[in-house]
Formats: sequence, structure tokens, C-alpha cells
Amino acid sequence: MKKILIISFILCAIISGCVVYLPPPERGPSSSPGIYSEYGLDFIYDYLSDYGFWVYQPPYGYVWVPEVRLFRWRPYSYGYWVWTDYGWTWISRFDWGWVPFHYGRWGWSREIGWFWVPGDVWAPAWVVWRYSRYYVGWAPLPPSVRMDMVIGLTSLRVPVPTEYWIFVEVNYFLDSRLYRYLLPVERSLTLVRKTSLKARLEVRHQKIYNLGLEKRWIEQATRRTIRKYELTPQASPGATRVRLNRVEIFQPKIKSSPTARPKKVIEKTKIKEKINQSEIISSGEQKAVTNPRELQRVHEQELKLLERSHRFEVEALKRELEVKKARVQSAQEKKKIEESYRQKIQEVSREHKKEKKKLKERQAEEKKKVIRSKVKKKKIRR
Repeated sequence: MKKILIISFILCAIISGCVVYLPPPERGPSSSPGIYSEYGLDFIYDYLSDYGFWVYQPPYGYVWVPEVRLFRWRPYSYGYWVWTDYGWTWISRFDWGWVPFHYGRWGWSREIGWFWVPGDVWAPAWVVWRYSRYYVGWAPLPPSVRMDMVIGLTSLRVPVPTEYWIFVEVNYFLDSRLYRYLLPVERSLTLVRKTSLKARLEVRHQKIYNLGLEKRWIEQATRRTIRKYELTPQASPGATRVRLNRVEIFQPKIKSSPTARPKKVIEKTKIKEKINQSEIISSGEQKAVTNPRELQRVHEQELKLLERSHRFEVEALKRELEVKKARVQSAQEKKKIEESYRQKIQEVSREHKKEKKKLKERQAEEKKKVIRSKVKKKKIRR
């Protein structure tokens, strides 16, 4: 009996020495489509109240104005694009981004700035596209555009306002720090005229797919293979997570209710006061620009982006010129091609000069705002 006990003890020691501790697996979202209960608009009203203000805006009803401390922020500007089962999908860097960038629509008003109109249909991104050989642009689909849940959106009868558009050089479109490369609004206003519109939101089995910008074209333009991510449900509200080959996002079913309303609604005049009194914010750093020196750094970055865009386009035209000249034998034909591209380059330079002038005028106004804000604070302290 004693021998048996000794042998058992030795065996246990050997086995325990071979045991490898495996930590419990990270809890991820269930892949089951039924993990969510249905959420009413009341939940959305309460959730977004922590991140902004609700106001009544005819003809849409109650709309949400985000309290975003980012320099000249616009919808779909602070995040990045990935390709998923549903096409181009916006990955927001805000905790609240799972709601207004995937449900409802964005609009803009002189009184309250950017506002979000609630909706109950999920989409990877409610945007339409513009593109050329050198640039990619996108804009939020306005609330006034009707979406057919049978055939989808294959054309755009109502034009998207020019100010809605955001552009980047195509080389930066897939960058995860996209906000660093967004071209100044003065440049975007020009590019709207020089790019082709692509509005394509498809409906398949009552689900929206954003396929307006061809994946193959982006791969060719960037010379990169685009990874496809699987969209998986996230168990609770919060920031969207990208892990390995999947995108985890909270995407519950939302039930519309004509009787629902926010618990706290503020007057438009108060929002306007907040907008007028707010400090200028530096993009990406989430830091208030409180003095001219900090603002100068922001302005220098804008000017740098504008100048680089001009050089990028001129160099691309010069490369095109050399390729086309190499394809023809006739000296007369070559001369004709050279003249054509000389005119194109001159036009780009004229555009750049106008854009630079407008940008500097706008920057001068922002400098005045920072100085006024600084003086006002000094008076209050006294």
C-alpha cells in the first residue's frame, strides 16, 4: 500500500510538471445574429446626450449636434476606411461612432453646424464618392436624399452640397491616420469640379452595401492589396475595434417611434452661442488652440498639404505627358501633346494660386478669433 502511494505521488508530480497554463480566451462578440435585443429611439436619445446636444430642427424633428473638440471637424473625417463584407466601412475613432456614422444621415445648418438625423437602417457608411486618377473624395448622404430599400441608391437626383466633400490624395486613402492627410476645404471645393461622382448603395436581403468606390481601382492606384475584414457584432456600445481580419462593431436593430423624444432639448440660440464661443481645436491632437503659436503650427500643416497637393498633381501630369509622347512618332503630334499638357499644368497652377489666397484669408480670420479669445479670458481673470 505504501509503494502504491509513493508511485501515485511521483506520477502526480510528473503530470503536474507537464501541465501548461492557458489563460482564458479573450471574450469576443458572439457571431450569432441574434445577440441583440431591439433598441428603441429612447435608448439612442439617452446614449448620445452624453456626447452632444439635442435640438428641434424642422423638417427633420429632433436632431443631434455632437460636442466635438476637433479643428474644423466634419462627419467621416476622424477615422479610416476598411473593406468588409458590406463594402467600404467607416471605422470611427469616437466611442459614440457606432451610431451616427452607420444609422441616419448628416446635415449642415448655418445656425447649428453639423447635425445628425436619427435613422433605423444600418449601413457600413452613409456616404457617396468622387474620384479621379489622383484623388478620392467622400461626402455624407444628406437627409433629403431618399433611399429605396428595394433597389438602393444608384443615382443622385439631389446634389450633395459642395461643402460636404472631403478629399485626400489617393495614395493616402487607406491610411489609418487619415485625418493627417485631409486636404483643406479650399482645395476640396476645386476638386469637386474635377472628379467623377459615384453614388452606389446597394440593398441585398434588406441590408445596405457601400460599393460606390471600386476596390480593384483603389488597389491599382495605391499598388496595395486590400484586406477584406469580416464584420462581427460587438456585445455592447462603444468604440469599433479592428482585430486581425475582423471588425467588431455594435449594430443593434433600432425601432423607430413617433412618440419618442430626447429627455433634454436645448434651444438653437444656445448651440449657436457654444459654437461662437468655442476655441479653435487642433485636428488629431484633441487639444485646444489657445494661442497664436499653436494655431500657427496648424496653419502651417494646412499650407503644407495644399502645396504638396499642387506638386503631386503637376508631377503626375508631367509623367502622363512623357508616356503619351513616347507613344507617338510624329514631331507635330508630340508638339500638340506638349501644348495640351502645358495648358493643363498652367490651369492647375492658377487654381492653386486662388486656393492659397482663400486659405490665407480664412487663416487670418482664425488668428483674430484666437487673439480675441485670449484677450477676453484676461479680462475675465481681472
